[in-house]
Amino acid sequence: MRSRRRQATGAFLDVARRQTGSFELARRVQSALRSEFGRILENLMIVPGSMGAVLVDDDGYPIDYVFDETIITEMDVQLMGAQLGQIVSLTQASAAKHDLGTAVVLLEGRTNLIAGPVGLDYTLAFMMQHEANVAQGLHHFEAVRSTVEHLLT
Repeated sequence: MRSRRRQATGAFLDVARRQTGSFELARRVQSALRSEFGRILENLMIVPGSMGAVLVDDDGYPIDYVFDETIITEMDVQLMGAQLGQIVSLTQASAAKHDLGTAVVLLEGRTNLIAGPVGLDYTLAFMMQHEANVAQGLHHFEAVRSTVEHLLT
């Protein structure tokens, strides 16, 4: 499993290097549970304006999460995952019914929320400040989502 994590993390770093030309963490925020999945979620925190991210199961329970404690609370990140997990589940069911592929939900308001399915039983949710670059957030979200999905298969 360790070599698989290195491969997945290496793949994420390669994508980030191609996109930005270099890869330096703006800040290092460790995942709450320090799992293999959490280490990959930490990569979302390099997006300027990122607030937190969570991977939840189909019951809304967090697998692991990462957050900037100066901006958001641990409970808020966990609740975000549980609530967005329900929305993603319904959206994905509708997308599958109409043969539309993988559904990614983007909600904009006071904060920007991105959420999408990871495999059949998990949801990844990512929160950014309103001023954050949504395109950059989506790019990193998809890289992390596909990396976590690869680990699950």
